[in-house]
Amino acid sequence: MMTISTSTRNDIDMPLMGFGTYQLSVDQAEFCVKEAINSGFRHIDSAEGYNNEEGTGKGIQQAGISRDDLFVTTKLFPGYSQWGVPDRNYDQTIETLKKQLKQLQLEYVDLYLIHGPMSELRLEQWAALIELKKLGLTKHIGVSNYNEKRIQEIFDADLTKPEANQIEFHPLYAHVELTRFMKEHNISPIAYSSLAPLSTWRIEEGQGGEVLAEIKKESQTVIKDIAAKLNIPEAKVLLRWGLQHGYSVLTKSSKPERIRENLGTYIQFAGSVEIERESKQFITKFNICRTFSYTLDSEVFFFRS
Repeated sequence: MMTISTSTRNDIDMPLMGFGTYQLSVDQAEFCVKEAINSGFRHIDSAEGYNNEEGTGKGIQQAGISRDDLFVTTKLFPGYSQWGVPDRNYDQTIETLKKQLKQLQLEYVDLYLIHGPMSELRLEQWAALIELKKLGLTKHIGVSNYNEKRIQEIFDADLTKPEANQIEFHPLYAHVELTRFMKEHNISPIAYSSLAPLSTWRIEEGQGGEVLAEIKKESQTVIKDIAAKLNIPEAKVLLRWGLQHGYSVLTKSSKPERIRENLGTYIQFAGSVEIERESKQFITKFNICRTFSYTLDSEVFFFRS
């Protein structure tokens, strides 16, 4: 059985449980990041595109723990012409992380990712990330929302391989081949939106939780049955499912009690309960290879690009 604790880390020294800051306002990020760290989270996941890094930085500082004990991830928004956002070139990529570090009030981040493969300059941006690591502004570099084809581009250009790839990952978007590809190339997988199959996921107006709601119903019944059998919350079935596939996982909440509950039940349940092989395979059969996190056409933005 896989044993998990707050000190358990993956191959790039990232804690297996992280706190995400997507869809938080600046003020919420400040409060929630501080609360998350004080509750025991040691991985904070941020991004330029979340528009709240000033708050995240304040929350980190207010928590008052040693920088050596914290793992901070952030991401470059690479640009996207269809949104009217110009592609970032090499120099702009370097300067972007420097600006982010000022907002985060940090001298370096532990992991810097390209947020998606939308830019025509993505190889130039990747070369800039390699330089940022050499400069000591990030300890590790990686990508997010990249499929095998886009990662292979980096290999074919004879550039340093990504150390991590952060993707949407849950039983309805299981990425079987991509997961195998990352394992073969020693790329650490990180899961976001692990709880997307649940009816309680992103239920506030404007959060997008209604995307493909009808498709989720059958899997929700199965997840509920497995949770009842194991006597654990449904969310922890999904977190454990991700962990058993070798992923680090991210959770997010703006409510203090839920932040504490997420980490506490993660340690209590996700770390000590093994999903039986039959149940694990039964959940996986619902894989429809569709994104739930974004209403934007995945053929444009993510894995089919």
